[in-house]
Amino acid sequence: MADTGGQEALPSLGDLLPWSVRGIRTGRAWVVCADPEVLEERWRRLVAAPPGERSALFEPSRARTPDSAVAGLPGQRGSTRRLSREPGTQPPLVRVRTRPLDRAWMLADQRLLDQARPELWRAEGAHQRYLLVHPDGAPPTVSAELPVDPRMRVHPLHRRPDGREPNLAPGLLRFLRRAYAAPVTAESVLAWIAAVAVHGDDTVPLPRSAATWAEGVALGRRVVDLHTFAQGGGLRLPDGRRTFVRHPVDAQPQELGYDPEEETLLLGDGRLAPVPPQAWAAPAEATLREWFADRCAFRGAARGTLAALGLTVWPQRATTELVELATTLARLGELLPARHDLAADGGPWFTHADLHEAAILPVPASAQRPASVLDRLEEGPEGQYALL
Repeated sequence: MADTGGQEALPSLGDLLPWSVRGIRTGRAWVVCADPEVLEERWRRLVAAPPGERSALFEPSRARTPDSAVAGLPGQRGSTRRLSREPGTQPPLVRVRTRPLDRAWMLADQRLLDQARPELWRAEGAHQRYLLVHPDGAPPTVSAELPVDPRMRVHPLHRRPDGREPNLAPGLLRFLRRAYAAPVTAESVLAWIAAVAVHGDDTVPLPRSAATWAEGVALGRRVVDLHTFAQGGGLRLPDGRRTFVRHPVDAQPQELGYDPEEETLLLGDGRLAPVPPQAWAAPAEATLREWFADRCAFRGAARGTLAALGLTVWPQRATTELVELATTLARLGELLPARHDLAADGGPWFTHADLHEAAILPVPASAQRPASVLDRLEEGPEGQYALL
């Protein structure tokens, strides 16, 4: 937690970004996979199975069975007929965030999801970003993809898909613009939070100094770009080097290792280097080992289940994504000391009392609820449409 210097309490994340919701709960692991072609095959196996076998493959839960009648996902086209009777065409595949810094694909069909969080889908758009608060005290991260983990608390940056209504406490932008005598946007508030949120607690220090604010926003934008993989494969290591495939991965690797002396990732017979030690020793919530374990999870699934379907060869794109993640972890490690310094020494801060005096707090109840977004296609169960 940032030192308040004896001042009153600092505002919380919920004070600044008041609307939040838990991440998507799938209820069945097989609807999410790093490999889109695996999801396509899992869907084909499901719909081709006889009705009795289809139910077992589906893995029913209290929230979802093949006989569940549910609405379509907002903004997604797909069948809303009961899966047991009319599966329809394959649902769209959408990119999702499964861990703080890990992405995968998901079958976007509410019939397959225990808790799809339709309010998140209604606000999804090209301008949307999600601040993800993780369990176990891990620092928040920023995602451009819908999060799939009900343990995460998700704060969307915008309340609507067009990005014109920020999910910020009413009056906050006006207050900060006056305090810093400079333009302040929802994106710059997100960048500031990303810069100072290094301890995993719920407080967000806001500086009284315009210079400190500008410094933090610039730093936070670099963090947000890294969290959202905005720079893709063109990113270099902090010392300017680039990680290359020194020896290709010829088969499905059984384990991921690291040689610290050679700064080399060992991926079966494959060799990726250089990979600096700080990338291998990244915090537990975003390690290369967890990334690799997720892509091998199908090996431990029960035989005959959809989750047991996986690739028998290692795809080239997985190596590319591994290099990208290792480089991202190294760059985030480079920025961490500056982020800690900013959070510790960037005061004096605006306090909870200051925001009360400015009539920003308490946040009205309407700002803590999702917006009414009625311009997205939403088909009800069994092909019906609601009258609005």
